[in-house]
Amino acid sequence: MQAEQIWPLRWSQKQRLEFIEFRLQWEGRVNRSDLINFFAISVPQASLDLAKYRELAPDNAVYDATEKTYIAGSSFAPVLVSDSAETYLNQILMAESGHLGANPTFLGSRPATGIVQAPSRTLDPVVLRIMLQAIREHRIAEITYQSMSTTDPTQRKITPHALGFDGFRWHARAFCHQHQDFRDFVLARVLAIRPEETSDIDPAADEDWNHYVEAIIVPGAGLSESQRKMIELDYGMKDGRFVLRVREALLFYHLRQLGLLYGPGDRMPTEQTELANRKELEPFFKKHGIEAGERGSL
Repeated sequence: MQAEQIWPLRWSQKQRLEFIEFRLQWEGRVNRSDLINFFAISVPQASLDLAKYRELAPDNAVYDATEKTYIAGSSFAPVLVSDSAETYLNQILMAESGHLGANPTFLGSRPATGIVQAPSRTLDPVVLRIMLQAIREHRIAEITYQSMSTTDPTQRKITPHALGFDGFRWHARAFCHQHQDFRDFVLARVLAIRPEETSDIDPAADEDWNHYVEAIIVPGAGLSESQRKMIELDYGMKDGRFVLRVREALLFYHLRQLGLLYGPGDRMPTEQTELANRKELEPFFKKHGIEAGERGSL
């Protein structure tokens, strides 16, 4: 199939064709009523969409006259949507966690699913909106901030330039005018915010944010050969290792989430994986006080 066969399609029709392919890929079948009910289109339009999809990918949809539905062909290969399992599982996750709101997914029937969901963090939408404004317009923001290192909220002036997610909480990456350095500020701990004048702080000066580091993750040394192979498959390792390339400012969060770092109150490092280049990363650990289990928590 040529790319020019796809891109001339209108967005609305392309979305319907992607729906057809998604249902064929993950549910093995699709019919006109699926399209009619999901997109609120006419019977003739649904027939045209199915015909168009078969024109794009003739071997992907085979009509079953008995069931009066299209089933996935034995040589099915997606041409419009990703074949990644994550695409399907992420839709289930979003639907089960309630993060989609009223927005529908392409999911039809789905298996009973249970998820381990982190407690939702209360975040004032006004705080986020003004923080985004400060980032967009490169402004200083005066915030009332509740740090865990102080008993009462304090006033800070910051110049935010990015957002970061540590797996549990959203942060604003910003220059702290009080401490004269770049830090992470947990958005949920910003109690009030007010935009001020344009800032002269250059985001390029945030070396920890702009510098990338690599952590080489390998199966734990104490694993059996079959266990090592299982870990390699589980993490999608190549040649027995997985290279995690991330911003230096976020490496701590990545390694801690993977169980490769720990501090007081944290679980012990996992025995399933380990850092192959721990020695190479020692300057990073020392710089950020990680070896002692410290992180300058705000």
